[in-house]
Amino acid sequence: MRRRKTTFERTASLAELAQAELKGPLRQRKLENLVERIGNQVAEQLAPVIAQRFADLPEHEAEAAVQAVVDVLEEVDLSDRALLAADADPEALARQVRRQFPDRAGLLSERAGRLHELALDQACRHLVQVVRHLPSFQPAALVEVLGRLSAQSDQLDRLLARTPTGSLYAPAGANRDEEFRAEYLRHVATTLDRLELLGLPGDEQPKLALTVAYLSLSVSDQTKERRHARPVLWLDRQPNREAEGVPVEAAIRDRSRVLLRGEAGSGKTTLLHWLAVRAARGQLGGSLAEWNDLVPFVVRLRSYAEGDLPGPEGFPGHCAAPVADLAPRGWVHRLLRAGGAMLLVDGVDEVPAARRRVVKVWLRELLETFPDARVVVTSRTAAADSRWLEDEEFSTITLEPMNPANTTAFVERWHEAAGVPGGPAERRMRGQLERPHLRELAAGPLLCAMLCALNLSYRSELPRDRMDLYAKALTMLLHLRDAERGIAGLPGDTEKRVLLRDLAWRLTLANRVEFRSEEALEHISRKIPGMPDVDLEPGVLFKHLLERSGVLREPVPGRVDFVHRTFLEYLAADEAVQQHHTSTLIAHAYLDNWWETTVMASGHATAKQASELLTGILDRAEAEPTRARRLRLLAAACLETVRDIDPAVRARIDAVIDGKLVPPRSLRETQSLASIGHRVLRHLPTSLDGLSDAQAAATVRAAALTGATEAIPLPAGYARDTRDGVQEEVERGAQFFEPERYAEEVLADSPLCGGDFTLTSRHLLPHVSRFRHLTRLSVEFSQHEELVDLHFLSGLPALHKISLSMRYDSTVDLGPLAEHDNLASVIISNARRFIHLRSLVRLPIGQLSLGRLRRVHSLRPLSAVESLRSVCLHHADERVLRTLAEMPQVHRLQILWSYKGGGEEAVVEAFPGISWINVIGIAKVNIASFRELPLRSMTIQVSALRDLSPLAEFAELAELDISNLNFNGDLTPLANLRLERLVLSCDKEHRGLEALDPATKIVYR
Repeated sequence: MRRRKTTFERTASLAELAQAELKGPLRQRKLENLVERIGNQVAEQLAPVIAQRFADLPEHEAEAAVQAVVDVLEEVDLSDRALLAADADPEALARQVRRQFPDRAGLLSERAGRLHELALDQACRHLVQVVRHLPSFQPAALVEVLGRLSAQSDQLDRLLARTPTGSLYAPAGANRDEEFRAEYLRHVATTLDRLELLGLPGDEQPKLALTVAYLSLSVSDQTKERRHARPVLWLDRQPNREAEGVPVEAAIRDRSRVLLRGEAGSGKTTLLHWLAVRAARGQLGGSLAEWNDLVPFVVRLRSYAEGDLPGPEGFPGHCAAPVADLAPRGWVHRLLRAGGAMLLVDGVDEVPAARRRVVKVWLRELLETFPDARVVVTSRTAAADSRWLEDEEFSTITLEPMNPANTTAFVERWHEAAGVPGGPAERRMRGQLERPHLRELAAGPLLCAMLCALNLSYRSELPRDRMDLYAKALTMLLHLRDAERGIAGLPGDTEKRVLLRDLAWRLTLANRVEFRSEEALEHISRKIPGMPDVDLEPGVLFKHLLERSGVLREPVPGRVDFVHRTFLEYLAADEAVQQHHTSTLIAHAYLDNWWETTVMASGHATAKQASELLTGILDRAEAEPTRARRLRLLAAACLETVRDIDPAVRARIDAVIDGKLVPPRSLRETQSLASIGHRVLRHLPTSLDGLSDAQAAATVRAAALTGATEAIPLPAGYARDTRDGVQEEVERGAQFFEPERYAEEVLADSPLCGGDFTLTSRHLLPHVSRFRHLTRLSVEFSQHEELVDLHFLSGLPALHKISLSMRYDSTVDLGPLAEHDNLASVIISNARRFIHLRSLVRLPIGQLSLGRLRRVHSLRPLSAVESLRSVCLHHADERVLRTLAEMPQVHRLQILWSYKGGGEEAVVEAFPGISWINVIGIAKVNIASFRELPLRSMTIQVSALRDLSPLAEFAELAELDISNLNFNGDLTPLANLRLERLVLSCDKEHRGLEALDPATKIVYR
């Protein structure tokens, strides 16, 4: 290895080096075999990882990533001295290689870069194994160690301390971590990538990949996002809005702790499984790409309704039980500690209310121990309010009902999954959804799936309400399939219902959602003697219910539950009515996990039973003020299912709604008010006159949340109210209705928010031209709905400002902007390139932001836009900047994310009159170049400016923002500046504050 210093040794392979080291052909051949064997081991260990985590990486990118490792190892210093300096430790060697060649992977894509890092680590491990077998290495290592010992005796202790004999988090080392990780992720991807089509028995379930059928849903955000330091884009600033109607993936992307709330059947569990499968395969894209490096663990709380909650080492068993026992000791702990795990906790509502505090404490202790873990927790809205995990710093988002476009997409994917795409069943289903009551029913994935299944089976009229829907779905599952197949000798539909009702009621009383198998069999055995028409053995009957009912299932061996909690609640409600358990329902009415059972019991009940039940609930509301609102809402919600009731009780409920619940006092109350359903519409005012701002905005939202077609006249009337809060809710309501009708009847004559409108979904895009008062338009689509051109802007003569986020690979033709004679502000981001820049020359544009400009060859046409005062250029390098002629009229400039840096002199030449500059993300910036500019305000963000000395010469500077600057914290170079305002990071320590001008206002961000 010492000969590595020579030219030959620098370019020789390890096998060639060995020939120079080893005497005799036999020894040389042995080492060649060793090298070849270890090379094969590297390839074998990387192959499953590449197949699992980098399957979507193009072959040429994978080859480039591996070749970059080969190139580095050919050039790196592998002399005895270099290896021993790293203690012959593969991890230390890998760090040394990265320090020596820091930019070698810089030209790779993000995904290829991650493969490069993984391959480099693996190669270093095996390289050290090869080197240790060279005969000359052993004496050289001994001499080095003894030399160190004589120089400083305690170095040996530190060397031994670093020997991987074990540690608290790696008691048996971590050599098998990567191997097990690949195996675990393979099991997760295989186990969870399956979607059950509710409405089809288990043996008729198609093999449907969840990742294929997954439909992105929208959420509303109840959390005021905590502000962290980030680049401030002054041209892109928008009014503060709640993150509502945005795709759930976009809502969780920047948050490490999320509480995801949703109603029954809204898609909460499906989302968690989708996240786990995509992360396991490294296929999360767009805003969630950085989650690909995380190992997902799904914890189903229903399995811990009693007993201890799982510790970290129990997490793998939920998704990969066959291999969970093979996990290296401490593996999950190591991942959690390093921030390399994604914990997906499903079903807070599926544990008893009294036990949820235990769940909360469990989460708190986990996160106190492993603060860098990403966590998503799901719950029904009634079981956890938006502040339930506020102290644990969770953001809270709520899944919203599917809008008409979502429903159409869901129907298409369901029929494709069922093997009948585009056929008569799908066409019939689309036609049925034109009926308002069915469109309202289909607003949740669960009920929409049931409707599709019934439509496919019955080929007839679909149910008019969800009680009828559940009844027909159960009939289909319990009877029709066996009858159509001619399966005889089995219990009838009635007998199956009796047994399932009994099981459901027992679970509900115990506040549980699953049995142990022997418990379920024991309950069936006790029930059968009272059923004279049943002659089957309990075991046979139990097995049939599991295998053929489509209602009961065994998700893991030894545990039994209902295929969905909705069926459990429906059957438990039926049992409560059959057994006259009205008093039990009233006693439990205040509990959130009894809400649906109580509502459906009202639908099963006779007029006398329903009147008794609702009277008892209202009486409790009057007697218990702390629970009054919840109990009144429950009584009102029961009107959805009640078929017959005493008129006096109905009048009492209406009076409660009018006097106690409507109009809602705040936006927060609208979510609970929506539980009443479309019936709330008759109680909402037709005018917002006389309502406070908060009441007015909440009233608009309450109408929108019903999603009912008959609701449209209400927001159409509300839209004439000019208050910003009302207009924001009118705008937001578009997602719940058919886009064209809402655009024409509600938004066409709306004043909007002073003419301002933000599009977050492309469903309204074709109808924007109907907005007569639109003057400022922002388009902020998610990664799933990207904007590719500007032709939709035609027919908007009053348009004054546009802010558009384009698809990343789009070429934007600016020609359509030429017709907008009033256009004063143009902000277009993310595009790959722009054409027809000359279209802007005759427009009165004062503010312009274009990005990205890497593939733009010339900006010269912009020099002719005499009205320009503010300019923002994304990814502009020196070559592009030098194409600009002098533009002295521009006084505000932002240069954003220039990878190479440079171009400061070109900036000074093109914009000699700027008094405000914002420099963001430039790796190396020569601040001194800007001294010639008449700067009064400067913002420097992210740029690698280590100290502030260059700023000392800007005597006229009045405002300075360095809140996102990674510098040494020393402010003394600013001592002689007469700054009026200085913006600093609240997360950074600063020195020299006492040297600043006393008149300087310090702002922390």
